[in-house]
Amino acid sequence: MHWKRLVRASEIFREEVTIDQRYFGYVSSRDETAWDSDEGPNDGEIKKLFTFLNQWRTRCRSDADARASFKKAYLQVLPLLRALQGHSLLESGFDGAVAEGMSVSEAVRSMFERIASSGSHYESTGTSKILHVLYPPLFVMWDSAIRGGYAVDGRSSDYAERFLPRIQREARQAVDSYIAERKAGPSTAVRELEGVCGGRPFTKLIDEYNYCKFTLSLDELWR
Repeated sequence: MHWKRLVRASEIFREEVTIDQRYFGYVSSRDETAWDSDEGPNDGEIKKLFTFLNQWRTRCRSDADARASFKKAYLQVLPLLRALQGHSLLESGFDGAVAEGMSVSEAVRSMFERIASSGSHYESTGTSKILHVLYPPLFVMWDSAIRGGYAVDGRSSDYAERFLPRIQREARQAVDSYIAERKAGPSTAVRELEGVCGGRPFTKLIDEYNYCKFTLSLDELWR
């Protein structure tokens, strides 16, 4: 993907997707200290997360039992989430060791599986959104149309072992094309691309591109 397509997709996304402000409203209101604590988030924080998910077109049960099941799963994955700090989509080696004898891909797969399986049904799209807001530098959201575009299914193994590495290649192409044209270093390229697109995290820009290309099926991004 050329960087100009990434920027153009973000422009279209901001014009077409009217619920996008809910993403930034949720992100800005999160109590990061609560999510980082050994005790995990309180019930109010979990309610806030589930409200965001359902406002963002994800059908998740949000009753007390669902919240309790999610919290249990979250506390199980918290050590892996902490171990992944410092890893990013652009720079992470998915085969590299990260924690407890696991590679990055194995850690991601374990986290995805535990959260996706914590409710009354397997929640693939919602889990990708949860992982993204928990740690935006690494995780990218998906939906069924995006999964089809990348020829993957909704299971944890496909997210960790196929989807993220394929997304990484797309992301690196965008950054490399920017570096080649603007003579910028990698970190500067990412920062400038985020800036020109309204300060969005780079992984969200990738999601906006995917959403416009596969979910909205915009011809402009296929030419």
